[in-house]
Amino acid sequence: EQQLQREHHQHQQEQFKRERDEIMSYAKDDKQSSAEPSSHAPQRTSEDPMPSTSDFVKKLYKMLEDPSFQSVVCWGPQGDCFVVKDMNEFTKSILPRMFKHSNFASFVRQLNKYDFHKVKNTDDNQFGEHSWTFRHPDFHADRRDALENIKRKVPAQRKNTSSAASGAPLHTNGSSTSQPYVNQSSTSTSLPYPISSTTNGHQPRSPSPTNARLTSEVQRLKDESEDLRARIRNLERNYESVLVEMVGFQRGMAQQDGLMQNLIAYFLGSESGE
Repeated sequence: EQQLQREHHQHQQEQFKRERDEIMSYAKDDKQSSAEPSSHAPQRTSEDPMPSTSDFVKKLYKMLEDPSFQSVVCWGPQGDCFVVKDMNEFTKSILPRMFKHSNFASFVRQLNKYDFHKVKNTDDNQFGEHSWTFRHPDFHADRRDALENIKRKVPAQRKNTSSAASGAPLHTNGSSTSQPYVNQSSTSTSLPYPISSTTNGHQPRSPSPTNARLTSEVQRLKDESEDLRARIRNLERNYESVLVEMVGFQRGMAQQDGLMQNLIAYFLGSESGE
């Protein structure tokens, strides 16, 4: 009995370590899948049929192509969407195997980041009212070449509201040392509209693509941080449960020891009486 309790306690500790490792693996996997294509992108090779596709989309497609998963997750009837038939089984058996975590909410958030949308169930849904259907215009069973078009959503850049953005460039009167003016024609006639000295006669710059990427990266890190905090809280609760079980095991072992001592004393007393 004590051996069984020790084995159970060891199993609980191993489970705690696995869940801790899942957090780190999930964060690393999400970081890799969010990498944008650049000039240093890997070259196409015969080993990887989808080299320019993100890791997340690759895993999603490979998961749906695996016949062993068909009873839990599969392509839709037309091949233009995919269906999670059994959310509980999907979370328990497929997510840890394909995406290194077991959080269905995190999986849905990741789909949303890649612009997948949940399809509302209809009355004639052949997969049941508890199924989950997701669709993306470039995600089809027979269009593997279109997968590289599926990218993480990036916040739209702020548009420049200055009228100079769509008009002619501003010119300054370089022959004068006084405050520059807008020259509206090639003639000597000009309107004395002074330009703000903070711009030095140049039109405002619009946000660069680098700033947009940084903003997207900061938002992604915030989302990851929220996910990690939630998973850490879950691990803390599991750890507390393990501690409570350990205390219960210790009490049970103490009670069993007392019972064994009483039984031994009883049998010894019976033998001495005979």
